[in-house]
Amino acid sequence: MRKFNISNAERRDAEVAFEAKSTRIKTTYKTADGSATHSEKRLRSTMETEPQALLEHYADSLHEAIVAEDPEIDLEKVGLRLEGLKKVYLTDEGKVAYGVTLTEQVFNPDGTEKEVRPEASTTGNIAVDGMPVRWTGKMMPKSDAIRRFVFKKSYQLRHVNGLTFDFLQAMAKKLADAKSMMLVGAGAKGISPLVMQTGGTPYRAFLEGRTRGDSYALILRLTNLELKSL
Repeated sequence: MRKFNISNAERRDAEVAFEAKSTRIKTTYKTADGSATHSEKRLRSTMETEPQALLEHYADSLHEAIVAEDPEIDLEKVGLRLEGLKKVYLTDEGKVAYGVTLTEQVFNPDGTEKEVRPEASTTGNIAVDGMPVRWTGKMMPKSDAIRRFVFKKSYQLRHVNGLTFDFLQAMAKKLADAKSMMLVGAGAKGISPLVMQTGGTPYRAFLEGRTRGDSYALILRLTNLELKSL
């Protein structure tokens, strides 16, 4: 489990652990005779058989070419098993691009593009000595939070010893009793978005607490999408 430095409402901090809790249900697929199946990647088409490439090559006579010679199917390559694949970026001409500069698109609530900017370089900020993730004091009812934000990732904070058990359990109980989530922030002022790892996406983060007897669950909810009315 990875490290997470967090402080509570009284600004007392501790280093705990966190992990992703998968809720995906494992499904087993079988053939009609009960045999086990497996997944593999197969080639569907090539650059030469893509619709845009065919339109550029045949223009208005594409329909005739399809009837006469089936250019949309490469009989020598389609269906080949693919292994050891690597992701590359292509130019508009279908050539491998080198020295790629990534950009970010920002959209308005109505879906129109607001701006295009260079992708920001980020550094993880959840385990920095002397700068724990802090409670901002901004509490939001759970019923409001789930309607206002799209939570993309969730992590469970875990204690590493008896002292951090009491530390996190008290946090979870406070939030559970209030039926609310607490906005938390990173950085020197405790108001910056959380970046879980170097090169990661900055997320607005909320803590959710649950308790049952002496047990607890303290869940970190991450979002970078806020729902707004048009």
